[in-house]
Amino acid sequence: MHSLSNERRQARKHRRRQVGRRRIVALAVGVLLLLLAVWAAYALPQTRAARVPVPAVVSPFAEAKGVERRIVVARVGDIDILLPVKLDATTAVAFHPVDNANSVAFEPVGERADAEGVTTRLADIFSSGGSMQYYLMEGNGSDGSPETAGLDVGAVPGVFVYSPADGKVVAVKEYQLLGKYPDTEVQIQLADDPTLLLVVTHLAKTSVAIGDQVEAGHTALGRVRRFPVAVEQGLKQFTNDSGDHVQMVALRMDPQLSGF
Repeated sequence: MHSLSNERRQARKHRRRQVGRRRIVALAVGVLLLLLAVWAAYALPQTRAARVPVPAVVSPFAEAKGVERRIVVARVGDIDILLPVKLDATTAVAFHPVDNANSVAFEPVGERADAEGVTTRLADIFSSGGSMQYYLMEGNGSDGSPETAGLDVGAVPGVFVYSPADGKVVAVKEYQLLGKYPDTEVQIQLADDPTLLLVVTHLAKTSVAIGDQVEAGHTALGRVRRFPVAVEQGLKQFTNDSGDHVQMVALRMDPQLSGF
């Protein structure tokens, strides 16, 4: 009987040693795989999109204080068009054609970025002494405008959008984006050229009304809207988020209708 009990105890000890060895081997393999993954992440070449710079959740109670610095992203004629969101909230800037024959080309400010090259957010570029960088996007083939007639400024949904130029609000319109998604645009008649109308779209919670005078970089027009998931956004190719943005288009008005 004692011999049988000893054999059972020895068998149990043997099984425990086997289980222990298996656990040690499994742990060693796991550590090795983790080290290989870390090495691959840093050693292998890869293309990275611009990092989304601020938390996706923006406080609805934040106070509109204006942009912290006046950064010119484009010009239309002799008029500066400012970055309409705070620098730290910007993901990417891109120009593209639009489907409007009355649109006026923007003159981009800064350096054109390679779609495969830029991995640093604008705030870091400026802090290191760099200048504005922008992308060019293709149209959909039916566009009848210059290639820089549309200006998209990517930003985190919920951040304030400030007026890109001085002027007067002549329209605040709600419409159906792509025929089925509610959207809002604000039309600003530019103070320095009343024949130009700056149309700012993809806004939420607009805070201006018809007749309001707006000051560049200071007057809040509303907030960046969050696009529906079903909407594929072109700016997405340059960011690591869904490409939410505010768009600007400059239109030439009939001089007889441009009394300021």
